[in-house]
Amino acid sequence: MKNYYEILGVQRNATLEEIKKVYKKLAKKYHPDVNQGNKEAEQKFIEIKEAYDTLSDESKRKSYDTKLDGGSGESSQHQGGRPKSSKSEPAEPAKFDFEDVERSFERFFGFNPRTNKVNIETEKQKEKKKNPLDTTAAFEQFFGFRRKK
Repeated sequence: MKNYYEILGVQRNATLEEIKKVYKKLAKKYHPDVNQGNKEAEQKFIEIKEAYDTLSDESKRKSYDTKLDGGSGESSQHQGGRPKSSKSEPAEPAKFDFEDVERSFERFFGFNPRTNKVNIETEKQKEKKKNPLDTTAAFEQFFGFRRKK
């Protein structure tokens, strides 16, 4: 088993910030664009990326640490008298929310695609939703004229 801590050159109790800092430094050094044609550097970059992906994710890191300690997960697989399969069960697929898509569509285009109702905001509603990056006042002050309302 590869020791990701040795690959990155960090202590086992390293923080996420330390791991990220070391990863960026090593990734820059061994990146395939910097070392074109160097297969060893490319392989080293892949190992570094794999190590970072595992150690930067809290759940993957806990699982990896357990395996690294010699607990191959065998003891945790025997629950309720029957062993779990060695393959992890597939994660439940993300549920697609059509209502969210309709709301986004309605906000962007101004009408609901299912009902074809037009959603036109009143002037009072528009005034409440002012753009926080509105530069109209600065523009008017700089050029010295006011916009008609």
